[in-house]
Amino acid sequence: MIRKATWVDALAIASVHVESWKTTYSGIVPDAYLETLAVGEKQTLWEKVLRQSDHSVFVAEENGRVVGFVSGGPNRAADGLIAKYDGELYAIYLLKEVQGKGLGRQLVQALVGDLTQKGIHSLVVWVLADNPSRGFYERLGGEKLAEERVEIGGKALWEWCYGWQDMQTMNE
Repeated sequence: MIRKATWVDALAIASVHVESWKTTYSGIVPDAYLETLAVGEKQTLWEKVLRQSDHSVFVAEENGRVVGFVSGGPNRAADGLIAKYDGELYAIYLLKEVQGKGLGRQLVQALVGDLTQKGIHSLVVWVLADNPSRGFYERLGGEKLAEERVEIGGKALWEWCYGWQDMQTMNE
């Protein structure tokens, strides 16, 4: 089941966030950095996010348990090609054991529907180039727009930006 998140979901979202980082980015991001990720810190972050009206957050539940989430809103880019897109998918994470069941696509569809109601019609997402789930965005029709170096845990990594001029095409 996909539903709009509320502030009471902060702990569950934080748990998925931390667990997903540890499974998805193991071998990509330094282990020392992954070991510092704390559910309590992420819970505080998500409590703040869930109180912001410009953020759209949805959760995926299985058997009453939050197993994934998506977050998006206005594009945070200030200038350049990326800034021409009005929306941004900030984060999408699923626990490893529920990946490949279509929940990611359902979460994106919920986000797109909500952002469309808020007047947002184009979308970007930033993803680590080494992320094994990067193909998800390509299967949704994302066009690679840009790349940049980022540093996570003292390691330089490439991040790619995918975009959809019309985010309705993501649902095809």
